[in-house]
Amino acid sequence: MLLPGKEFGMVDHNKMKEMDSHWKEVMNLAEKYGFIGQAVGGTAVLLTHKNQLKADGEEAYLRRQRSLFKLEMEAII
Repeated sequence: MLLPGKEFGMVDHNKMKEMDSHWKEVMNLAEKYGFIGQAVGGTAVLLTHKNQLKADGEEAYLRRQRSLFKLEMEAII
């Protein structure tokens, strides 16, 4: 129930705690698939592979995927 003149009610801290309990699961998937651009102190910047390549260039992108995530993204010709 909202108080008069309020757009939002009070924060449901139990729901927030339950949602935050999935953070490790989310980060594990982001790491598994190489989406982490930066991660520090409980925050992370996630980037698509397309945007990582665009931002870093091919050599840095390939090095990052290999060294941080053990992913081989180099094309086999």
